[in-house]
Amino acid sequence: MKLGGKTLLIAGIVLIAMVLEAIMIVVLMPGNNAAANSAETKPAESDAETLALAAADESSSEALIDTFSCTNTRVAPGSVVHLSFRLVAVIPKGQEIPFEEAANKQHKNRVRQAVERIARSASMDELNDPHLSTLKRLLREEVNKVLGRSFVSEMVINEFRMLEQ
Repeated sequence: MKLGGKTLLIAGIVLIAMVLEAIMIVVLMPGNNAAANSAETKPAESDAETLALAAADESSSEALIDTFSCTNTRVAPGSVVHLSFRLVAVIPKGQEIPFEEAANKQHKNRVRQAVERIARSASMDELNDPHLSTLKRLLREEVNKVLGRSFVSEMVINEFRMLEQ
């Protein structure tokens, strides 16, 4: 049987694709020595960070403040940016009940107002920061000011969504 030039070309391309696929499987498979070696070469600071987080977990707890949804017109002039996020406060152990009473009962509306004011006035740089560091700091400072006491040591923002229209 005589093979044409097109058939040989197709067979060659298929063979190359199979070889590349086999190489990728070997490189990316779990338990591969190359992948294990790269995991072992992580910087020592991640170990220190893990230890710091573990210590923080023992001396603090998390308390949900609320879920927020608001708009920001400052970020992009001429358009509206919709923000939604869930805000959690990290507070010292043993302060859960007083914090819950202050933030979610006694001063609930003032806390919501402060959080929404900060979210509505945030800049594009603050919202594009992958850690939202400035936004978290401003929220922590403002919530502590509203509560009249330094309950919050850190803010956690999750389920963060930003939609520009």
